[in-house]
Amino acid sequence: MTRAACACGHEFEVRDDLAGGITNCPRCGKAVEVEGLRDPAWRLLQVVAAAGWASATAAAYVAWGVAGAAAVAMGLAAVLWLVSRAL
Repeated sequence: MTRAACACGHEFEVRDDLAGGITNCPRCGKAVEVEGLRDPAWRLLQVVAAAGWASATAAAYVAWGVAGAAAVAMGLAAVLWLVSRAL
């Protein structure tokens, strides 16, 4: 279980699969961000992945033109999305 704290002062436990997401406070009903994989280390990983995605897309544009760059960008975006769901 992961702990979350609402602005109303209520602290509560949430399931681990909600880490890095948003849930509602059981006391006041407001949205509460749950700490987890989207903490600073996760944000850094996202920035590095986005930079790699942009670099690969640019290289594909130089090598194969617009159609090649679009194909590479969509393929890498799908892979990054799948990896983010697995983590």
